[in-house]
Amino acid sequence: MSDDATGSSETTEELGARLIAEVQASGASQPGRRVLHARGIGVAGEFVSSGAAAELTRAAHLQVGVVTPVVVRFSNGSADPDASDASPDGRGMATKFRLADGSSTDIVALSLPMFFVRTTDDFVEFVRARRPDSATGEMDLDKLLAFLGAHPEAQAAAELSIATPPPVGYDTVRYHSVHVFWLVDADGRRTPVRYRWQPAAGVQGLSGEEAATRPGDYLQSGLAASLTTGPVGFDLEIVVGQEGDPTDDATSVWPEDRRSIVAGRLELRELADAEPLIFDPTRMTDGVECSDDPILHARSAAYGVSYAQRTPT
Repeated sequence: MSDDATGSSETTEELGARLIAEVQASGASQPGRRVLHARGIGVAGEFVSSGAAAELTRAAHLQVGVVTPVVVRFSNGSADPDASDASPDGRGMATKFRLADGSSTDIVALSLPMFFVRTTDDFVEFVRARRPDSATGEMDLDKLLAFLGAHPEAQAAAELSIATPPPVGYDTVRYHSVHVFWLVDADGRRTPVRYRWQPAAGVQGLSGEEAATRPGDYLQSGLAASLTTGPVGFDLEIVVGQEGDPTDDATSVWPEDRRSIVAGRLELRELADAEPLIFDPTRMTDGVECSDDPILHARSAAYGVSYAQRTPT
């Protein structure tokens, strides 16, 4: 893989190791844990396809009536596995579809509709700008503001991250695949799409005062409690791009008027151990292809390195 900003030759493993090392240099990550999204909870259930996406793809799990077992990991974005659930943070929803042929395909989604940066070099610069000062232990706000000033494409994500209130639960968040994928039909026609998980419970947030009264594990304990009363549901929406919509830029947001398809319903029924799993956004199945988004492929490389570091040999 080639470094997208400098053009210097770099293998996938080298890229993954470099990105992980930069995040670890912030000091928040802990050995044996995921380097980011360290705090999370796993659940299992099934995805029932509506068949509405079959017009766009030959992917088996998106054909009408197909039921696919899934494992989902909900998480907080922080590298600190002990950070309170009430802390301001992005949230993640990583879904692994266990396909009938024994393989799997994954959707990795975030609570923000866009990413902070569009290249791996920008990601490294962003991580360094957020690194705590060695003397004070606090983030240097001047460095962060300087980065945002030089990268206006990151401004929207930063502002939205600050303004979004803590969720009532992991099941009251709308999650987005910030990357574009291509759906491929039986005739080879390719359509650019983005995924979006819509919570059946609706999007619900807490005020600052409400969040302050919640226990540190309220998202995890709340999800576990919800599962005792019935399944937790999400609809999978597929947003269809049009000609001219960016397909390789995770910082871009498509216009709101883009057509969306409800591809099926996810119903989660019980807790599950998701910690040993890699949720890889580039793990595709026939009928789905990755875009050329450099951040998409960099995430896959970094996740592999993180998994190797936290998994005993």
